[in-house]
Amino acid sequence: MPWVRFFASDWLGGTRGMSAVETGIYITLVATMYERGDPIPEDHSRLARLCGASNSAFKKALDTLVGEGKILRLEAGLWNARVEKEQVYLSEKSEVGSRAANARWGKKDKENNDSEDADALPSQSPGNANQKPYTIYQKSFSLRSKDARAGDFQKFWEVYPNPVGKEAAQKALQRALKRTSIETIIAGAARYAVKTDKRQWCNPVKWLEEGRWDDAPAKPTPNETDQARYQRECREAIQAALSPDHQGPTIDLDADPPDKPVNQTGLSPRDEYLRKERAFSDRSFRT
Repeated sequence: MPWVRFFASDWLGGTRGMSAVETGIYITLVATMYERGDPIPEDHSRLARLCGASNSAFKKALDTLVGEGKILRLEAGLWNARVEKEQVYLSEKSEVGSRAANARWGKKDKENNDSEDADALPSQSPGNANQKPYTIYQKSFSLRSKDARAGDFQKFWEVYPNPVGKEAAQKALQRALKRTSIETIIAGAARYAVKTDKRQWCNPVKWLEEGRWDDAPAKPTPNETDQARYQRECREAIQAALSPDHQGPTIDLDADPPDKPVNQTGLSPRDEYLRKERAFSDRSFRT
């Protein structure tokens, strides 16, 4: 990019609390991303020399920047969400300027042609009356292409289970469509949306950059074992006995267990088990 917008207050707020080394490495990496227009390959030795830092200092600063979300680690390399946002802004601004220039020059060309051909052709010549400048067709084609791209992204956005960072995701989808079709991406997102494991949802930019649409469905969580179920039921029974609404017999936790068989205490097997567990837990706590 030949130029980018720079907001001093955003920069100062975003780098507040960073060390001088971290700030220097951060601005150098971001400027390199702007210059390339793509993620930076994560070659620590080369990037350390680029930033004027030792390998150890660069690695430590980079880990901090990644941990704070300032730098994103993608399959294609290191990236930044603000760079992605500015790329979208400049692309849209360039497209608007191009359409305005085409319209302006198209109008001048039409005026010149009308002036030169005024004496050669009748004003309502069949070959000239319905003719439109080439720039108009070019503009219509551009708009149709943009609408098609917007429709593809909207389909993906409705299916993906973690729709965050919309502008960055739009740019990432455009890059992904150079590698595969929109149908393949949407099918992969639909499989990902019904996963059964408890891992956090992936950021859509990272998901697209890493080509996760080809991932196999996650394996379902194993069923609860008999032992785990027994332990859970015991915990639930103890919690129920500790509840103020418990309607069972009163249990003296300070008394020693009676030297009687279980069937002579007057308690049900469940309540007798709970009494012993409570007494054991209370003695362990006092010890």
